[in-house]
Amino acid sequence: MLAREAATLGPMGAPSRFRCPICARESGPRPGNRAFPFCSPQCKLVDLDRWLEGGYRVTGDPVEPSSMMESEALRGEEYPRRSDKPKGDE
Repeated sequence: MLAREAATLGPMGAPSRFRCPICARESGPRPGNRAFPFCSPQCKLVDLDRWLEGGYRVTGDPVEPSSMMESEALRGEEYPRRSDKPKGDE
């Protein structure tokens, strides 16, 4: 390992500089960077939007909604449905 490469490693060989996964700018480590591993709150929101819009996907076979409900019922994980009425309007 070259001395220049060793200088960029932190304790236990961890990199001392991090790159934002969205824009590739350098992002500071915690606790100084509340948006870590992103460089800014904006990049953090871009990542959240990608998750919510289906931009990131977990590989695997598609799951039918009915089979999901059946498996939850077998495990006793039935969740109460939210009421459409606001509380106090009865």
